[in-house]
Amino acid sequence: MSARVRVYIATSADGFIAGPNDELDWLPGPDPDAVMPEGFQHFGPFLAEVGAMLMGRRTWDVVQAMPDWYYGDLPVLVATSRPFRSERPTVRSATGDIDALLDEALAVAGGKDVYVDGGATIRAALEAGRVDDLVVTTIPVLLGKGIPLFAGLRRQVQLRVVSHVSDAEGRMLQVRYRPA
Repeated sequence: MSARVRVYIATSADGFIAGPNDELDWLPGPDPDAVMPEGFQHFGPFLAEVGAMLMGRRTWDVVQAMPDWYYGDLPVLVATSRPFRSERPTVRSATGDIDALLDEALAVAGGKDVYVDGGATIRAALEAGRVDDLVVTTIPVLLGKGIPLFAGLRRQVQLRVVSHVSDAEGRMLQVRYRPA
């Protein structure tokens, strides 16, 4: 199987990936006692299939300031045209259009999948027809405003539902899509 371009992201029920000031406090924290149903895509096994990540600059600005770094030694390319500096040796900036960025990330991934993160970067990859797999976990909270995942697409993107699963407590609904 060839390397895929993949998205793994959570949204509020009204389609936001962060609050208006990049707040993520609405996301449920890890629950070690939670029993997830069969078919639920956990982050750890997902990340094990990934050889590189392409992250948008705004997302980088948020996650690099968080106390936990969830990506281990995974090479991370941050799409940006602004001055960039990282203390992490596995993180560097990248520039170009979405096709050039994804081609670079695939080269860095060395045959493994590429994980795309960040609203604008995900939208650009979808519009370019480069996303192979899209896992969206919806959290049942309404933010009312914030950073949208799909709003702002410049063209329609047809998706096919591959699978869907909800946890028993009603804390999340995960849907896996593939572009049609």
